[in-house]
Amino acid sequence: MTSPVPYYISRKQAQDFLVKFKKALEDPESNPLLFQIYGFGGVGKTTLTRKLKETHEPQADFAEVSFGLTAGIETPLKLMVKLYEQLPKPTGLLRTDILSKSDPFTTLYEQYEETFYKLKTEPVQGKSVDTEQQNTVKDWLELGTGMLLATGAAYFGDSATALSLGLDAVVKTGGMLSDAPQAIKSSKERMQELLQKHPATKNNKELQELMLEPIPKLTHAFAQALIQKAHKQKHSIVLILDTYEKAPSDIDTWLWQYLLEDTTLKSYRVRIVVAGRRSLLEKESWRKLQQDRDLIYEQKLDEFNKEQTKEYLQHIGITKSGEIQKIYKVTKGLPYYLNWIKREKEANIDIDFSRGNQAITNLLLQGLSTQQKQIVQLAACCRWFDRSLIEYLMQKKGIDFETGACANSNCFDWLTKCDFVEFVEGRYRLDDVARDIFRLSFCQDDKTRFRETHELLAKYFEQRANQEVALDSPEPEKYENADWRQYTAEFIYHALFARRDEGQREFIYHLFASRYMKQLEVVMIPFAAVVTELAVENYRVLPDSTEKFLKSIKLGFIFSWVMLANDPSEYEINYENGTGPSKEEIEAALRPCLTQVDFLKDGLGKYAGFFYKSLRIHPSQQKDLLVRAIQQAELISTNTHPEFSSRLFSNIGNLLYELKEYKEALANYDKAIEIKDDLLEAWSNRGNVLDDLELYEEALASVDKAIALQNDYPQVWLNRGVMLGNLERYEEALASFDKAIALQNDYLKAWLNRGVMLGNLERYEEALASCDKAIEIQNDYLEALYYRASLLLSLKRYDEALSSLNKALNITPNEPGFLSDRSLNLSFLGLYDEALANIKEAIKLLPEKPVLWTNQGIILARAGRYQEAMASCEKALQLKPDDESGHYGQACCYALQGNIELAIENLQKAININSSRCRREAKTNPDFDSIREDARFQALLQG
Repeated sequence: MTSPVPYYISRKQAQDFLVKFKKALEDPESNPLLFQIYGFGGVGKTTLTRKLKETHEPQADFAEVSFGLTAGIETPLKLMVKLYEQLPKPTGLLRTDILSKSDPFTTLYEQYEETFYKLKTEPVQGKSVDTEQQNTVKDWLELGTGMLLATGAAYFGDSATALSLGLDAVVKTGGMLSDAPQAIKSSKERMQELLQKHPATKNNKELQELMLEPIPKLTHAFAQALIQKAHKQKHSIVLILDTYEKAPSDIDTWLWQYLLEDTTLKSYRVRIVVAGRRSLLEKESWRKLQQDRDLIYEQKLDEFNKEQTKEYLQHIGITKSGEIQKIYKVTKGLPYYLNWIKREKEANIDIDFSRGNQAITNLLLQGLSTQQKQIVQLAACCRWFDRSLIEYLMQKKGIDFETGACANSNCFDWLTKCDFVEFVEGRYRLDDVARDIFRLSFCQDDKTRFRETHELLAKYFEQRANQEVALDSPEPEKYENADWRQYTAEFIYHALFARRDEGQREFIYHLFASRYMKQLEVVMIPFAAVVTELAVENYRVLPDSTEKFLKSIKLGFIFSWVMLANDPSEYEINYENGTGPSKEEIEAALRPCLTQVDFLKDGLGKYAGFFYKSLRIHPSQQKDLLVRAIQQAELISTNTHPEFSSRLFSNIGNLLYELKEYKEALANYDKAIEIKDDLLEAWSNRGNVLDDLELYEEALASVDKAIALQNDYPQVWLNRGVMLGNLERYEEALASFDKAIALQNDYLKAWLNRGVMLGNLERYEEALASCDKAIEIQNDYLEALYYRASLLLSLKRYDEALSSLNKALNITPNEPGFLSDRSLNLSFLGLYDEALANIKEAIKLLPEKPVLWTNQGIILARAGRYQEAMASCEKALQLKPDDESGHYGQACCYALQGNIELAIENLQKAININSSRCRREAKTNPDFDSIREDARFQALLQG
């Protein structure tokens, strides 16, 4: 129940705060933008904000929220809307449509909401929105932007976004680069593609930018609207954020980084008041902001001293000196307790202060029967309660629900009438201070009974979740049900207090499962609630091992949730603004969770745990974990949810592909297709596997099936081109690359592979132009620089080739492949000593690579050092007898010596191993000029 406004007692701290705030309203430019009051629960922060509001209401318009009490402020966007709608609307004869146009925030927010709805419900093409589009919108607009805020506004640089897993500089015939198993593309990239294609956004660049960066753009509009409103109304505007310790981390980041740092509010008649238990400046990001901008004024509130306590008590009619001393001793001058005493006195309830050293808990419970005290303690264990929950607890504890509290009211109704119970967002709960006191005393009095109560509550919410969605239902039905998610979150919260190791495992299970299903609230609600409680001084109610576990993952929790699905070797975190946990700290926060995977119950959480753990261990151990993930997938896959079930196997196929376990990967793609025969990525990735198994016709058939399902996916067209190239169907491959480019004009690998195909067709100038286009798009694109040099070598433009290789080596020094090609190029220029120095450096870096020994032999032969040249080529053959390069090198050596017979013999051996590569290179290699007109040589080239 809401309490009346307490009698206000001035304190120096409060007076200083009010004076400073008054100056800020009078002279905004010279004073802080944000004013914070902080101190522990019950110290009078809310009372002070009420006093501030009362004092300045004639000169200011106020918008106020209280985290944990005000509904619908879970995200920065919702918070801005809630605050803005509280501010007065301009009066006069302006029509609504004219008004909205002059209001930058309302206009932009409505545009954002309308577009968001269209992106979710209207397809890019066809009659219905496909799963990929749904996931893209969810990942970015529902998770992506929020996660970037919650994790300190970090930009996640993902080196895997090129959609190529474990690419070499040159892959397969002709150095083509394929896009291997998907599902690694970044959320932002996928969102960009959707915005460029969707009818609602494709022709509107500004709208695309809004949907990609909604927080900064809407915050800017919000700030501009506040400034306009303050100017038009000729009133200051004050935003009050109370109980700030309960604010979500993304709102905290939004406040300091976007609303304070990135706007000009300080210069205008707009001020922000924050009230919470902790100082904002405890956080490094806030401290840095204050050092850079000096935007914050903070004041800590302490309890009343003896004189202030005396003044308050005399005001409410308690004047006896001895009684005042006893009250001060019991309450320590805390305004919350003093206000409670005031309410009891107004209700003519006598309070016994004769035991001056009695605990405040006993004071608050004074006058209650033993059973009523027990009921209050049980309710204090609940984050919220309703009639059903109280009835359940009474039944389990053997207390009569109808008469257990009093003869006239049932236990639930009796609780709702208690002074320390409040009604928030449609539910009842004890206010924060009372709950902290009663719950802590319960734990201290009887820890066993305290844990048993939380166990009862865990079971209650587990039952409610199972009633909402049956326990044996498919996993998607659970995670897609909002009530099931809410009940499960409450179950996890109570299990953490009740079940020690098992409670931690329930949390970890749902951490993995919620990440897989992209439903953060299942673990975020209990985690945030428990961590907030841990921040209360001397509030130790968790099992020791659970407290230690949660503290070990606290630093990087939100980061870790986001990055769970990423291979640590393929992401980096770069902070554009502010600071946050390092990549090492994020991964360290995951380790306590990943070590428990083997002990988790069977199901989606265990599947996801094996999957995510496999990304973080040595490749030699990965396959075993993936096999165990497959076993879990078999248990949870269901014909009623083919999309979900199919992806369980397709995802594992992707990781097995990375490990080059091609047959096992193929089996998982086949299983995925068996469950859902129109899963695009499974068909496409199956084609990649078959391509690597050199089953090129089958690979092409698989990727053609993918195209039949969706013909506007540039990665699939690129992969098709690679497969056609492997079949030496170069013209068809070229057409596929052209199709990929038509769908995505800045597709680097399509431009490069197009160049490779043109090179194979001996259209070198066109190939060079295609490579140059790739470099124009990305000037440090190594593979393009590398292949460009190869083309220039074929055109005998050695100086230009050398320049291209030098650029590549400037970007990646000591790259063996680049050093090798540079050495060959130098040898064509007659710079043999420098060429040999380069190839020796390459061999030192990669001594087991046969082609490097071969290239050293070719350079030695060009320098006339034939005996050394042959020895180097022999070394290549010793390392790998079935590699074509050793025989090809020997053919070059013999040709340079004019030994036609042995040159032809060795070139034949090389062609027998890799015909397309050897024929292509021999056509333009000047080493064979002395035998080029020989009919046998020409016959070899023609095949």
